[in-house]
Parts: sequence; C-alpha cells; structure tokens
Amino acid sequence: MSYDLLFLRRQPEQSWDEALEAAEDYQDFGAGPDKQVWQQVVTRAKLLLGEVEASLTDDGGEISHDRTGIQLSLYADSAEMNVPYGDTGEDATAVLRTMFLLGQVVEEETGLEGYDPQLEQPIRAAAANLDLGAASFEMVARMLSKPSG
Repeated sequence: MSYDLLFLRRQPEQSWDEALEAAEDYQDFGAGPDKQVWQQVVTRAKLLLGEVEASLTDDGGEISHDRTGIQLSLYADSAEMNVPYGDTGEDATAVLRTMFLLGQVVEEETGLEGYDPQLEQPIRAAAANLDLGAASFEMVARMLSKPSG
C-alpha cells in the first residue's frame, strides 16, 4: 500500500474527475519524458532529496530515494509518485511535505498538474493540508497493526 500522487495534462475547463477518467481510458505510459525536462527534474530532485537513483529508458524515467521510499515515474504526458505507508506522526508529515515539494518540481518542469487521490485535491491544496494526508498514514498503520482474526 502506498500514498500516491498523480500528474496529468488537463484540458482547459476539464475537471479532475474528467481528467482522471480520460487518463484511465488512455493509459499509454509507453513514451519517456523529453530528455531536457528529465535532466531538470533529476537535478532538482537531487537538490531537494540528496542522493537519488535515477534511470531513463525509452518507456519512462524513474527516480528513487532510499531514505524516504519516494519513487517518481515520469512519462511523456503523465507522472506518478508514491511512498509506502509506514511512517507515522511527524515522520509521515515530513515525507508528505517532501513529496509535495518534489511534486511542485514535476509541475514546474513538465507543465503537468498534480493531484492527490487520497484527499481528492490538487497537490497545491493537499500540501496546505498535510495533517489530513498524515492522518491516512495513521489510519493505515492502525489497520496493519490490528490482529486478523
């Protein structure tokens, strides 16, 4: 289970629900990002996160950060970022803050718009509500710690 952020190219006047539905119908992640855009995202990710693993293929690019568990996959017209649930409290808030900062980099460098499906908000609005996002980490931690029976 992971906390996810999605990045799409919305049409003018298109709602998030419409954009997400169109993305589900399209689902073509087969092209990688522009190489110059990719390099800018990697450079800025390193400034934000420090050491990262980055790889680029014809199908897409991926950035991984071991310490936080954040993974970013970048394609020509979309991106997705996730982090495994596990952290709680201030650690969860710090990871979310880092995700939203990296999400801002993705938006600025690619022109894509970020969306937080857990909160059903654009990432800029979700970033202003870190406590709500962190609450989902707490909820998942409680679910996972319950004995099954």
